[in-house]
Amino acid sequence: MSAATAEAIPPSGIEPASATGSLRHYWHLTLELAISQFKLRYTQSILGYVWSLLKPAMYFGITYVIFVDLFHVNDGTPHYGIQILLGIVVWTFFSECTATAMGAVAGSAGLIRKAYFPRSILVVAASFTSLFTFVINLSLVIVIGAAIGQISLGVQSLAAIPLLIELYVLALGIAFFLASLHVQFHDVGHLWEVFTNLLFYGSGVMFSLTYVLQRAHFAAVVTTSSIPAHALPAKFTWVVDIVAANPIMQVIEDLRHALVTPVAPWTFSVVTGHLAAVGQVHPLNASWDALAPYALVMVIFGAGALTYRARSRYFAQNL
Repeated sequence: MSAATAEAIPPSGIEPASATGSLRHYWHLTLELAISQFKLRYTQSILGYVWSLLKPAMYFGITYVIFVDLFHVNDGTPHYGIQILLGIVVWTFFSECTATAMGAVAGSAGLIRKAYFPRSILVVAASFTSLFTFVINLSLVIVIGAAIGQISLGVQSLAAIPLLIELYVLALGIAFFLASLHVQFHDVGHLWEVFTNLLFYGSGVMFSLTYVLQRAHFAAVVTTSSIPAHALPAKFTWVVDIVAANPIMQVIEDLRHALVTPVAPWTFSVVTGHLAAVGQVHPLNASWDALAPYALVMVIFGAGALTYRARSRYFAQNL
């Protein structure tokens, strides 16, 4: 190590203020860490990288049999099987990215004590590892769907790019927050595992937002003698509002329109009342829900990044 390099290393492993600039200088290190972690994930397994494709395929098979064949969950849009597969691939990335990145700092104690580098690299590299798998799985879904005529690519497919960026920003923000807490409080890992199991059922992996509207209106018909002409009863609207504000639900819903079938509506069309679900008494007219997922993503990313930066200076002494 040269004298100039040694002088550039701040004491106590404190990350410099210009984390963004530092990240550019350490881009190759980030990429090398991500590639190494990706390779290590499948080391000493018989099937190796095939597991990155096999796991979502197995989840898809189980989910399809239970929710489509057994419970007949379907919103009437075509190619529902591919829609579910797409949802599972998106969810698998989100859950793996947050879970893997959460332990990135705690699992690198030796590296943190011995060398200085921007601590954010550890979380970003871990997220890249899950991103590699996600790109492979998503490409495979598109190829298989196109081969069997169940993928509709067009101008609307360009929307997939900002949607995927939105998904990654959301996962990275949560990963920063969880990783910063997990260093000192390992209970966070158990709590997040329970929460993700709950979040799975509210993220539109097996059903669309229009299906939620259908079921809410059906419940209203069954439990009330008369339904107001202007909206759902208040005890049902909050459920629909929460589901519609979920960024993961919004990304999955819009990716289905962009990649699988234009018949699957944009989330914006549903929540602003431009489209009513089949059998729905009145369209959902909650315009604020159209912006809620994007606002939530920015708030989560900002809070996660700020929390990580504030706590990163204490990583070495807490590990």
